Amino acid sequence: MKLKIMFFAFLASIFGGSAVAAASDKPDARSLSIYQIMVASFQHDSDGAPGYQAMWGPDDAIKNGNLRGVINALDHIKSLGVNAIWMTPIFDSSIAEGGEKLQATGYFTNDYFKIDPHFGTEADFRELVDEAHKRGLYVILDGVFGHHGGVTAPSPKGNRIDTTRVFSDRGEQGGTGNVAYPGSLEYFKELATYWIDKYGVDGWRLDQAYQATQNGHNYWLEIKQAVDSVTASRRARGEEWGILGYMVGEDWGTADVINRGVYKDGGLDSAFDFDGKELISGPMQELTSEGLENGWADVITVLSPPTARGYLNDSVQPNLFLSNHDGYRLADHFDSDDSYFYQKLMTRNAILAAYSGPITLYYGDEYADLSRNSIGAQKDNIARTTGHLEPRNPKEEALKNYISDAMRFRADNPAMWRGDATFYTFKPNGGGEVLVVTKTDVESGNKVVVIFSDVDVEVPVAGVDAPVKVSAWVPEFVKVS
Repeated sequence: MKLKIMFFAFLASIFGGSAVAAASDKPDARSLSIYQIMVASFQHDSDGAPGYQAMWGPDDAIKNGNLRGVINALDHIKSLGVNAIWMTPIFDSSIAEGGEKLQATGYFTNDYFKIDPHFGTEADFRELVDEAHKRGLYVILDGVFGHHGGVTAPSPKGNRIDTTRVFSDRGEQGGTGNVAYPGSLEYFKELATYWIDKYGVDGWRLDQAYQATQNGHNYWLEIKQAVDSVTASRRARGEEWGILGYMVGEDWGTADVINRGVYKDGGLDSAFDFDGKELISGPMQELTSEGLENGWADVITVLSPPTARGYLNDSVQPNLFLSNHDGYRLADHFDSDDSYFYQKLMTRNAILAAYSGPITLYYGDEYADLSRNSIGAQKDNIARTTGHLEPRNPKEEALKNYISDAMRFRADNPAMWRGDATFYTFKPNGGGEVLVVTKTDVESGNKVVVIFSDVDVEVPVAGVDAPVKVSAWVPEFVKVS
C-alpha cells in the first residue's frame, strides 16, 4: 500500500493531482453517522476559553461551552458508534452585528478565517481535529455561505465578499442574504478549501444552503468543485484525513424544492432530509405528532431509494436525522408516562441505523433529553440544552447502549448504510404488526435483517437457526451473511 501511494504521488508530481485522483479511493459518504454539537451549550472546560454568557436557548442551559469541552467529550462520542462530529460554527463571531445572543450561535460570523476566542484558540482546534481523527472520527464544520455578521477583512488570498443584499432563487420565501454571487464566489471557494487543507477537516454542513442559488445558477457547483479538487490532491499524495469533502446543505424544503435548488445541476450531493425526519419523529417545531402515523409503512417510505420519495435521482444522499438545534428534541414528541417511551426512541434510532445514506444524531438524544418545558426559549432554539456525558438513570443508560450497539452494527455492515432493501409485513396471531427489512450490499455480499414490531414476537429468519425474539418497539438487527 505504501508503494502504491508513493507511485500515485510520483504521477501527481508529473501530471498533477487531478490526473490520478481517481486512482485513490474516496471514502463513501453514505457510511457517515454524525454526532451534532451545539458548541456554546454543550460542554465547558475551565482550562479552555471563557465561552459566551448568553445565547438564544433555554435560560437554564449553559452558554459558555468551548472547544476543550468538545475535546473532553470525544471518548463519549466515539462510544456511541458514530464516525463523525459536526459542530455549529466556531468562526469568530465575537463582534458580529446582532449582539451576544446571536454571536454565541456562530451563525453570524465576522471573520471566517479565525477561531472565535470565546470558544478557543487555533491550537485548541488543531488538537480537537487531531484527537478526533485518532479516534476515527471525521470533523465536519458548519459554514454560512449566504449571510454573515459584518465581515470586513479580505481573505488570506485577498478575496472579498460582495455584501449586496440579494434574494436567493427562493425569492422572498427564502429571505435576503448579504452575500451576492458571483462576486463572492472566489472568497467562499477559498474558505471551503482553507480549513480542509490547513487542518484536515473532512467536510461542511451548510446553513441555509438555498442562499447560494441566485439568478438561476447554483453556485454550490463551483464551490463543490473546489472542495473536490483539494480533497483529490490530498488523496493522491496519501493523506489519511481531509480527503472526504462531504458537503450537506440545510434546506427545509420538500424533495421537489431541493431538486430545483441545491441539487440543481449537480450542485450538492447531500441535503438534510426534513421530510423523512417528519415521517419518523414528528415536525421540527410542533408537538402534534411522534411520527410513524402510518405505522411501519412510514419506515418503508424512509428506507426506500431517494427517487421513490421524489428526489432527483438515486445518486443524491439525503441525510436523515431525528432532531437538531432548530426545533424540539426527539423525546419531546413522546409521552414520558408511556410504558414504551424509551423503546419508541430506540425504534427511531434503529431506523436511522438502517438508512442507506448519511445520518445525524443530536447531542443529548442518546439520553432522551427533554426540552419542551424549557423556560425562556422559543421553539426554534428550545433544544439547546446543556450537554452531559453520563446517564442519569438506568433507562437512559439502556437507551444509550442500544443506540451504540445499533450504530456499531451499522458501521460493521455495509448493507446497513448502502444496501438495497426489501420489505414484508405480517400480523402475528395475537395482534400487532411486524416489519421485516432485508438489506443486501451487492459489492460485499453482506446481508442483514432488521425487524420492527409493536408487540413481543418471535420471527423466523432464513439463514438463522432459531427464531429471532423481538420485544415491542425494540428492533433487532441480524447479520445473515
